[in-house]
Amino acid sequence: MLKESTNLPDILIVDDDSSVVIALNKVLNKIGRIRFASDAKQAFIMVNECKPDLILLDVELPDILGLEVCSILKNDEATQHIPILFITSNIEDDFEEKVFNVGAADYIVKPLKPRVVAARVKTHLDYHRAITLLEKLATTDSMTGLANRRTFDEQLDLELKRCRREHTPLTVVLIDIDEFKKYNDYFGHIEGDECIKTIASAIENCSRRPGDLAARYGGEEFAFILPHTDPEGAKILLNGLLKTVMNLKIKHSPEAQYDSVTVSIGFSTIVPQAQSTSTTLPTSTNSTSDTYHLNVVSSADSALYESKRNGRNRVSYSPYKPTSV
Repeated sequence: MLKESTNLPDILIVDDDSSVVIALNKVLNKIGRIRFASDAKQAFIMVNECKPDLILLDVELPDILGLEVCSILKNDEATQHIPILFITSNIEDDFEEKVFNVGAADYIVKPLKPRVVAARVKTHLDYHRAITLLEKLATTDSMTGLANRRTFDEQLDLELKRCRREHTPLTVVLIDIDEFKKYNDYFGHIEGDECIKTIASAIENCSRRPGDLAARYGGEEFAFILPHTDPEGAKILLNGLLKTVMNLKIKHSPEAQYDSVTVSIGFSTIVPQAQSTSTTLPTSTNSTSDTYHLNVVSSADSALYESKRNGRNRVSYSPYKPTSV
């Protein structure tokens, strides 16, 4: 379920006291889009349907204590970023410590004071918005909107661990715009940037599976991480990308090999086996993770070089070659 088309943040109130819900709605309905849950079970369902931007959570719920609800949400990668503000009428000596120990952002004491509630909610929404923006800037390439090199490296490490754990194939792809220097020299850097953006958009649209990651690797070079993708599946996908770029018909420099801008692609696939083979990754990981990361990227880079050497505008495959460490 997607959020409704609105600029207002989504606020979930979890409280079984109707008078509190009515009071909070009156205070907050101009600040955000308000949803209500009367117990923890209903709250978890609503959070899964549509992630709220902030949760106001009663400490005493009829089925599960609010502290436990907060702890569950904060230990889930999908919801740990959501700011949670507790609502309470009973403050024990160690209550404040308990609230922050489970990861809550703040708490509001009953009886509710409208100005205090509005100020606290606005403050935490603004803070959450700022943190989200900073995280996006840190993980996204500003020109293309794709993931940046840092994000690619971090995601590849995660997928390598998953690959080892689940014994599923993992494909890494490197993509390079052919003879881009000639394009830049002939059309200029402004047009060069536009060319990069257009190719990036084509790459992003090439695969829309949730686990796939498209990144700008550097300059005119891009990368894909394709979990659960074997060489045959990757080749179909990447040949489609070649055709898509060709069909863009971006005019190239007169000195370039092709009239239109093309890309060269190289990829490598790790296919772990239950039994030890040349492509098996050991289950022990920490000391060798960086090496496997570099090896699979190096194999994809070798395949990219092969595409360049054999005339560009093509897809090449290089088997993953582990080295002893």
